[in-house]
Amino acid sequence: MNNRTTSLVIRRIKAFAIDYLIILIYIGLLTGITVLISNLFDTRPGKISTVTAELIGFFTLTLPVILYFAISEAGPHAGTIGKQKFGLKVVSVSPATAGFPRLLLRNLIKFLPWEIAHFFIYQLFYYIRTEDPPPGWVVAGLINAQVLALVYLLFILFHKDNRSLYEIASGTRVVNK
Repeated sequence: MNNRTTSLVIRRIKAFAIDYLIILIYIGLLTGITVLISNLFDTRPGKISTVTAELIGFFTLTLPVILYFAISEAGPHAGTIGKQKFGLKVVSVSPATAGFPRLLLRNLIKFLPWEIAHFFIYQLFYYIRTEDPPPGWVVAGLINAQVLALVYLLFILFHKDNRSLYEIASGTRVVNK
């Protein structure tokens, strides 16, 4: 990688760190609301099914995060708060601007490892709750989610255009403003 490419990759990582801080703040708010609702309605996490937990998690955490990224990248700044801070924007490989459907696809794929991990974490909690050892498919699912996230990062670091798999699949890329 040349210095210009290294600079872009480092700024992408820093931008994502800022965006992840925003996500963590949101998770903190969700946690507070969850504790409040749990206490009010006596709906402890151990009392709901893994399917219900997965659906609640997807619609209250994953989907809002995906929409934050897609809407921000489709907006006038073509980037999230982190990308704006570091002078980056998301564009289509062709045409020059990325529309919302393309950006939604980009972020659905981008956060797929995250959602896969959530699915298998709920399964793990189920087996912990029943005091049964988790089967190999649960552990394999957790490992595969992490491997996919690592592959995404390795593509950014080593692909000739520093594009990840989710960018290649959606026809987008991150560039300097």
